[in-house]
Amino acid sequence: MENGTPLPSTSTQRLCLLHAYEALGKTLCDLADELPQLAVVVADYGRRLFLDRLRKDHPEDYVQVGIAEQNQVSVAAALALEGFCAFVPSYAAFITGRAFDQVRICMGSMKAPVILIGLSAGYDSGTLGATHMATEDAALMRTVPGVLVLSPADNAELVVMLRQLAAHPQPAYIRITGASEQSCLHVKGLPQKAMRPETLRSGHDVTIFATGKICKEALHAADILQTEAISASLTEVPCLNPFDAEAARKATAKARLIVSVEEHSVRGGLGSALREALSTAPSAPPLLTLGTPLVPPSADTRPALLHHVALDAQGIAASIEAFLGSPVA
Repeated sequence: MENGTPLPSTSTQRLCLLHAYEALGKTLCDLADELPQLAVVVADYGRRLFLDRLRKDHPEDYVQVGIAEQNQVSVAAALALEGFCAFVPSYAAFITGRAFDQVRICMGSMKAPVILIGLSAGYDSGTLGATHMATEDAALMRTVPGVLVLSPADNAELVVMLRQLAAHPQPAYIRITGASEQSCLHVKGLPQKAMRPETLRSGHDVTIFATGKICKEALHAADILQTEAISASLTEVPCLNPFDAEAARKATAKARLIVSVEEHSVRGGLGSALREALSTAPSAPPLLTLGTPLVPPSADTRPALLHHVALDAQGIAASIEAFLGSPVA
């Protein structure tokens, strides 16, 4: 699939039936067949990423550094600066937090075109406890100069991002949430260059912005709101940095309320980007930011944790209605 060629609806629907790591692994294997210089640098996690074909057919493209995320980024940066297309999949909490100094220097200062892939972002590894919950990763990465921060809403969007970055490598971070959840928000297909906000649902009372797999919950929340005579639009935001401030201002021009929904801290992510963008807009509507609390909850499954912090569809709808003064029954 060449850059600029749309991803047809049949492909998006097929991709969305897969576990996100299978879609990731298959794409990286395909890219290894297509690109003369590709490196997938892993930190022990590689065996769970469906990379067997790459290890068999292109063993020189597979670099295992062990459980050493700082070394993982440094090795990938060296390869990237030598002309390799370097993909770096690892736990989101560790590749952004533990290796932040390497990210800041190698990708920010040296501009090494490393493509970090944050696995188990948000509450995906919630059963392992707070150590493995990545709810501040986007905030960290948004502070690094020149780093593209991406948050796909489904597997089709993930594949488009991977292919676009393979065609035009640059410092980037892709955070994957809800890896095991089947979600297909781009039923009509997806342009190969899709990185801009996309309106998935129209409405006039409330404008909801969401990013990542939690877009599915936000879409269901809009359905709930409709039953309460509240018309809500939903705009999916795949790119958190650079943030499309102009698109945000246009989308919110006539709404009574603006809402951000993210499986991330309310500080530093989508909500903060929206607040920054709207700070210069004259008479902007109020902004309600919905995200994860600063103190991580106790270990549990992702669905249970989303329910606990009111980030499932019912919780999102209830928060919006409470803000407007008409709570959900």
